[in-house]
Amino acid sequence: MAVAAAIPMRTSALDSRSLIYTLVMVVIAFLVLFPIFTLLVNSFQVNEFTEAPAYGLSNWAQVFDEDRLSAAITNTISLAFTRQLIALFFGVIIAWLIARTNLPISSWVEVGFWIALFMPALPVTMSWVLMGDPNFGVLNRFLVSTPFFDEPPINIYSYGGIVWLHLMTATLAIKIFLLVPAFRGMDAALEDAARTCGAPLFHTLFKIVVPIMMPTIIVVILLGLIRSMQAFEIELILGGPNEIDVYSTIIYRAVQDEPPLFGIGSVMAMLFLATIVPFVVLQQWYSASRSHASISSKFSNRIQDLGGLRWPLFIFISILLLFMTVVPFVMLLTSSFLKVFGMWNLTNPWTFDNWIEAFDRGDIVRALESSLSLGITASVVGMITFSFLAYIVVKTDFYGRRILDFLTWLPAVIPGLVLGFGLLRMFAGVDIFKPIYGTMSVLVIAVVIGTLALGTQIIKTSLLRLGPELEEASWAAGASRFYTFRRVVLPLIAPSVAVIGLEVFAAGVSVVGLVALLGTGDNRPLSIVQLIYLENGTFEPAAVIGIIIMSLTVSAALLARYIGLKAGLGKAES
Repeated sequence: MAVAAAIPMRTSALDSRSLIYTLVMVVIAFLVLFPIFTLLVNSFQVNEFTEAPAYGLSNWAQVFDEDRLSAAITNTISLAFTRQLIALFFGVIIAWLIARTNLPISSWVEVGFWIALFMPALPVTMSWVLMGDPNFGVLNRFLVSTPFFDEPPINIYSYGGIVWLHLMTATLAIKIFLLVPAFRGMDAALEDAARTCGAPLFHTLFKIVVPIMMPTIIVVILLGLIRSMQAFEIELILGGPNEIDVYSTIIYRAVQDEPPLFGIGSVMAMLFLATIVPFVVLQQWYSASRSHASISSKFSNRIQDLGGLRWPLFIFISILLLFMTVVPFVMLLTSSFLKVFGMWNLTNPWTFDNWIEAFDRGDIVRALESSLSLGITASVVGMITFSFLAYIVVKTDFYGRRILDFLTWLPAVIPGLVLGFGLLRMFAGVDIFKPIYGTMSVLVIAVVIGTLALGTQIIKTSLLRLGPELEEASWAAGASRFYTFRRVVLPLIAPSVAVIGLEVFAAGVSVVGLVALLGTGDNRPLSIVQLIYLENGTFEPAAVIGIIIMSLTVSAALLARYIGLKAGLGKAES
C-alpha cells in the first residue's frame, strides 16, 4: 500500500517539475525569439508607429536603394575579416608562447590579456583619440617633433584606426583567452620530435602545432567573425568624421533620427541577422563535425625552450600589453584633469574641476547609480537564472533540454544593437509591456539576455564535472530536488557562479550596443551618458566617466580571475 501510494506522489512531482521546466523554456524562447519576430513585423510597417499599422514593402525597397547601405555592408565585412586575420596571426603565436614555452612569468602575461579582454571599448577609444588625433594627439605631436615627419602621420579616425582599436580592446585578447587552454591540452610529443630533428622553433609552431589545432582555430575564427560583425561603439566614434559606416551604426542613426525610422532600422536589422547566420551555421556545423581531442594516452605537457628569444619575445608582449591596458588607463586618467580635452600645451592645463563638476552634475551621479544598480541586479538575476537553466540542461531528463540549450546560445549570435532594437520594439510597441518600458527592469532583462550564452555555458561546464553520487545520496535521504540543488549542487559550483556574477556585473556597467536604444531619462547607465557626451563633443566629463567605468570593470575582472584561479577554473588540466 505504501509503495502504491508513493507512485502517484512521485508521478505528481515529476509532472510538476516538467511543468516548471516547460514554463521556463517558454519564457526563454519568448524573450529570445519575440524581439526578432517583432523586428520582422516592423520591417513591413510603412507608416508612423504611433498610428494604426499599415503594411507594405516600401521600407525594403528604400533600404536597397540606399548607396550607404552597400558601403556599410562592404565596410562591415572587410573590417571584420581584416582585424580577425591580424588577431589570429598574433593570437596563435602569443597563446602558444604562454601555454607551451618557457616565456617568463607567463601566468601574469595571461592575466594581462584577461584584463585587456574586460577593458571597456568606449574609454579605450577615448584614450587612443588622445594619442592618435591628427590635431592634438600626443603620438602625432611627438612624431612631428622628430626630423622624420612634417605632418601628423596617424589618423585614428580612419579604417586603420578602427582596426587598431579593435585589436587593442577585445579582438586579440579573446583569441588568446580561447586558445591558451586548447594549447595547454595538446600533447607535446610531436613538438618534441620536430625539435629533435632540428626544426626551428616557429617552423614547429606553424608546421606541427597549427595543423594539429586547426579544428579549434577554425572555431575561434568563426566565433571571432561573428563577434566582429556585432561591433558598434568604436565604429560610431571613429568612423563618423570620415563617414565610415557599418551596419550597426546605420541602424543606430536611423532609430535616433527625427522622427525615428523604425521601419528602416528593422529592415537593416533583419538583413544584419541574415548576413551573420551563415557564419553561425558554419561554426555550429564545424564544431559538431570535428573532433577536438588532442590528449593521447601517453600525454606529454613538456614546455618548449625559447632559448635566446625568451626575453625579446617577453619584452615585445609586455609592450603590447602596456598599450592594451596601462597606457589607455593612464592617458584617460591624465586627460580627466585637463582643462580642455587634448590641450596639453596650455600655460596651465591642469584642473580638478572636471571631477568636481562631474559629481556635481545630476546626470552623471544618476548614471553612476543606474550603472551600479544595473550591474548588481543583472548579476544577481543572472547567477540565479543561468544556474537554474544549466541545471535543467545537464542534470535533468526534461524532454526539452536540448531545445533549451539551443535557446541559450541564440543571444550570442544576435548583435547587441539588433537585440536591443528588438527589445525596444517589443517593450515600446506591445501594450502589455508598455508599463515597464523606460524602467531599470528593461535594462536588466537586456543585460541578462545578452550574457545568457556565456553564463549558462560556463556553469554548464562546471555541472558536467560533477558526478551523480552526491545528488543520489541526497535524494535517497528524502531530500527534494530543489533542496539538493540548493544545499549540495550549488555550493560545489559556487566559484563558477561567482565568476559569472562578476562578469555580468562588468558587462552591465560597460555595455553600450545592447542598451544604447533602451536607456531613457534617469535610467541611462554611465556607458550611454558617456556615448552621448562623446557624440556631442563634450570630452571632459566623458573622460571622468571613462575612468569610473574602467575602474569598475577591471576590478570585477581581477576579482573574477582570482576566484577562478583559486577554484582551479583557469588552471591547466594535468
